[in-house]
Amino acid sequence: MAPGVEGGTGTRAWMGAAIPLLLAAWVPLNPAPDRTSHDVLHAAAAKPIAHRPHPGFRSTPVRYIEGEDLRGYVERMAARLDDPQAMYHVSQALEECAAWVSTDDDLPPGHHANLHQWMRIAAAQALAAPCRGFEGRTIDSRRILGLLQEAARQGEPHARARMLLLRDIAAPKADAIAQVPELLATGDPSIVRDVGAFLAKGEVSLRYGGASVEAATAAIAWELVACDLGYPCGPMSRLVLWQCAFKGYCDAYRYDDAIARDENPERMALAQQLRGELLYALRRQDWGWLGLLEEPFTPARASAGSADAREPSAIPRS
Repeated sequence: MAPGVEGGTGTRAWMGAAIPLLLAAWVPLNPAPDRTSHDVLHAAAAKPIAHRPHPGFRSTPVRYIEGEDLRGYVERMAARLDDPQAMYHVSQALEECAAWVSTDDDLPPGHHANLHQWMRIAAAQALAAPCRGFEGRTIDSRRILGLLQEAARQGEPHARARMLLLRDIAAPKADAIAQVPELLATGDPSIVRDVGAFLAKGEVSLRYGGASVEAATAAIAWELVACDLGYPCGPMSRLVLWQCAFKGYCDAYRYDDAIARDENPERMALAQQLRGELLYALRRQDWGWLGLLEEPFTPARASAGSADAREPSAIPRS
């Protein structure tokens, strides 16, 4: 299913107005919160590790938000691209929309769609709506990379984390691992999500607290930690809307509910437990427990075609 957005009257316009109502029909009103065990970690004490001070950035209202007109945002920020924060957020707006403008509109006609299909259409419409205005335009991936590279060169932490994730899978992580504690110490959910995906990318296993964990399990846990830190993972977030639109999981209230549909229950249970342990270690800045102080950083590496390593999806970003 590819998202398509058209202005005007008719089925498309009705769907835009009906998105919240349709999605609400599938969302439980009082989901039970997750409870994660921290018993393993309470037995260990660790001192925070000193890290370099973060560079100071101008406090400017440059960040885009979910549901915003991203074409308009990019145009508004065109005169402010000397600001590394603006560079990063414009790059993410362009990255977000690059995938949508290159797809064909193959949504089923309304009179043939059942309620579940309407839910998927509504989710796809909600995902595509912020990119309205980019239709028929080519978004140059070189511009996205150039903005990220320059923002990272100027020290913008989100861009630095994103560039780690974009590194060649064959490049040794030891070359970049020294900057990971500083990035994780920000506690920013977007940074934690990208750094966690970078650490798991291309690996067979990682070591946490001296124990070996499958990289695929760790990748899930890092995503869920980002949710705990404030990354949008709720019913109207782009992560959950994407799961509804493209996988049909429209009754999932949270991101972990959605991804659990595709995971082995045992792996998901281990990821949920590791989620709490990673969060505890991050809050204590226990880089030793996280395996970031070992020299060299040499987790077992999978081949580039390994199906075990959970690779981060390019959609959605925000």
